[in-house]
Amino acid sequence: MNSQVIIVGGGIAGLTTALALSQVEIPTLVLERLNFEDESGAGIQLTPNATRVLFQLGLQSSLVPVSHEPEILETRHWRTGNVLCRVPLRQIVAQYCEFPYLQILRSDLIEILRRKCLKQTNITLMDHVEVTDIEQSENGVSLHSSNEIFSAPMVIGADGTHSTISALIGNTQELEFSGWQAWRTVQSDPTLSSPGLRKTNVWCGKAGHIVHYPVNSKRTYNFVFVTKSNQTLSGKWKQRGSVSELGAYFRDWHHSVREMIEQIDQQRLFRWGLFHHARTKHSWSSQRIVLLGDAIHATMPFLAQGAALAIEDASTIANRLKSDSKNIEKVIELFVESRRQRVERIQKRSERMGVIFHLGFPWSIIRDLGTQWAIKNLARDIYRFQTV
Repeated sequence: MNSQVIIVGGGIAGLTTALALSQVEIPTLVLERLNFEDESGAGIQLTPNATRVLFQLGLQSSLVPVSHEPEILETRHWRTGNVLCRVPLRQIVAQYCEFPYLQILRSDLIEILRRKCLKQTNITLMDHVEVTDIEQSENGVSLHSSNEIFSAPMVIGADGTHSTISALIGNTQELEFSGWQAWRTVQSDPTLSSPGLRKTNVWCGKAGHIVHYPVNSKRTYNFVFVTKSNQTLSGKWKQRGSVSELGAYFRDWHHSVREMIEQIDQQRLFRWGLFHHARTKHSWSSQRIVLLGDAIHATMPFLAQGAALAIEDASTIANRLKSDSKNIEKVIELFVESRRQRVERIQKRSERMGVIFHLGFPWSIIRDLGTQWAIKNLARDIYRFQTV
């Protein structure tokens, strides 16, 4: 392919796709609506199916120093704080996977991707470009912005959950609100009442759950609180959260949870609604335009696979274009065919995991007894996946 592929969206999906295409000598133009920075104030878990792709793109030496590789996962009872299960996560991952499980700040990951892109002569990054319309012809696609038109033989929409490209190709079905909301914050060196709380922890309760884990060696921790919501919320990341409201949800939980919440800086607390993307029948593509990542298959966060699936998408589309860069529509068809089944299975499995997290007694006992088996199953079935 002599001309560029245009990628709309400069987040994890878009930048990883640009790097994957660069590696197979396909030049790209990446258009970002804002800038190439992450301001979500969130951490992210990169399971081995994601680190495999990122390491193969030459990012291992950049990622490892600014991330954390968890050794132990502990699950705790919501009221007593007792450890229900202690899982040797690093050992299990090493047993079944070739690549590590890493935890990192989203902002650090995106900065690493951005810097790597800037070093590539066949990647161009353009910020503050708002796509407003699309025109397709037999040989290419034109994207209209407020003051410029961009054209290429192929366009990839990697512009997230509220994708402009998805809407422009006709995906207008409203998403179904799940009734759950997620609150996120990052804290530097929080006071934690037990050494065990400095590991990767999951607290399970019937009306909510909490995940917290270190994201680097600087004692920076990511916290995610999942609760019910009586109102339909937006799925946008940048909604401010109220510490007092969050504290009210968890007022009956163990004192360690309340202590965590009391330390939160309200300016760094965000919340967003969780939606059932798995139940929405959107089109993945239109002629020479294809969607990937959250633009087409946003996933409930309960398996930590949203970013991983987008990273897998990036590798897969690059491999397809490397094999046949002349027949764009056929490449897109094969890409969708190769990704749809895995993506939909993980979406549905993530929804089921949301139910499992919130099981009441006595079913919660079965969950706790089976946690280590479940992690091994994830490693065998999801984490060691290789893109084709």
